[in-house]
Amino acid sequence: MENSQILAGAAICTVLIWLGVASLKSHFKHVFFLVKVDSIETFIPYRIRLCRLIGGGFMILLAIMLGFAMVYLEEPAQHLADLRDHSEESKTKLIYTAEQLNFATRYALFWISFLIILLLLVATSSIDAIFSWQYQKHLRNSVATLKAMGLQNTNSTKADSNENHTPFIDQQFGNKN
Repeated sequence: MENSQILAGAAICTVLIWLGVASLKSHFKHVFFLVKVDSIETFIPYRIRLCRLIGGGFMILLAIMLGFAMVYLEEPAQHLADLRDHSEESKTKLIYTAEQLNFATRYALFWISFLIILLLLVATSSIDAIFSWQYQKHLRNSVATLKAMGLQNTNSTKADSNENHTPFIDQQFGNKN
C-alpha cells in the first residue's frame, strides 16, 4: 500500500470517527432520557436525534471497517491482484488455491457489507433531512400563526399580565402572573 493511500484512508477514518463520536455524544443523553427534560435542551425533536444517533453509530462502524480493511485485507488482496496481473501478462491460466478463493469470498463479502452500511448511513441521513424539513415547516407555521394572532410583537411595552397571554403561551413558558 502506498503512503498516499495510507494517508487518505487514515484521514477518512479520522473524520468518520470524529463526526460519529460528536454525533453520539451530543444526542445519546437526549435519546435515552438521561437528562432532565428542558425546553431549550430538547429543542430538536426525538426522532431527529434518534436518526443522528444511528448515523453516528454507522459512521464509527464504517471507520472501523475501513481501518480493518487497510490493515488486514489490503496486503492479501494486493497479492491476489498481482498474481492475476502476472498471469495475464504471461498469458497463462491462473488457478487459485482453496485458501485464495476463501479469502476472495470473504473480501467480497466484507466490501458488500461495507456498502450496505454506507447505504444505511445515507438512508438514515435522508430520513433525518426529511424529519428536519418537516420540523422547520412546523416551526414556520407556528411563527406565522403567532404573527396572525398578534402575539409576536417584540416592540411591545405593555406590562406582563394574564390578558396578554393565551393559555398555550402560558403552558409553554410557565407564566404564572
